[in-house]
Amino acid sequence: MYSLIILDVDGTLLRSDLSISHRTILALGKARRKGIRICISSGRYPRGLGFIRDELGIGDVIISSINGALIKDGDRYISDIRIADEPYQIAAHFLKGKVPSLIAFGKDSYAIDSTDSFFSLQERICRQRGERMDISDRKMVESAIGGRVYKILAKDNDERNLRRVQLELALLIGDRAQVVASGSNNFEVLPLGCDKGRSVGFLSEKLHIEKGNIIAFGDYDNDVPMLENVGYPIAMANGSERAKRASRYITKSNDEDGIAYALKEILKAI
Repeated sequence: MYSLIILDVDGTLLRSDLSISHRTILALGKARRKGIRICISSGRYPRGLGFIRDELGIGDVIISSINGALIKDGDRYISDIRIADEPYQIAAHFLKGKVPSLIAFGKDSYAIDSTDSFFSLQERICRQRGERMDISDRKMVESAIGGRVYKILAKDNDERNLRRVQLELALLIGDRAQVVASGSNNFEVLPLGCDKGRSVGFLSEKLHIEKGNIIAFGDYDNDVPMLENVGYPIAMANGSERAKRASRYITKSNDEDGIAYALKEILKAI
């Protein structure tokens, strides 16, 4: 019955130490051998997901990055939507100095204006060193990273300040871009209309798979549009309340092989 499994990455597929458990790798490999396609769906940029594809060992895994703005099946991008110039400039100028970390992501690299601790953290997360620079000038950023910019990521461990800044930016930018949190210490400025719900519909159409035949795993608010648009939505035990309310089942946490547990014990999909 099930033909596609969509997996959020941080807080879902990855454990807290940013690794993938052996049990989860085995479970997803078995699902693929049974004919079920596997899709990684994340706010990360494409290069930041390449190591996950390699560790899973599934050659034809679909990569839905930047929350669905960039979707790659095999060697071909089947969706490619970048953030427009006006909302980029509004966000970059408004956010400068208001949070300790601002990152502009392309397909294969990123530019980062951050304190040392956030700079080092991002390098560990992405397994790549970004270009350290002011991100206010889009043309300079795109020249530095060698390609187009798709989103801005703001980070701050002061959640009260972060949510205040997020709300102020959302009011300022209006309907020119998406402003959404993908974790408790961040929010993203995305191309208008790009979210994980849109990517579900897009993949359903492109792969000729009914939404009712799709399983999705997620843990945070930005996963809610995805969870609300599939046949069997599953939240992680470590997930946000919104993600849990949008789900049919709450599995174990990302540190307890929650994906493998649900696929084997609950869905009997493998």
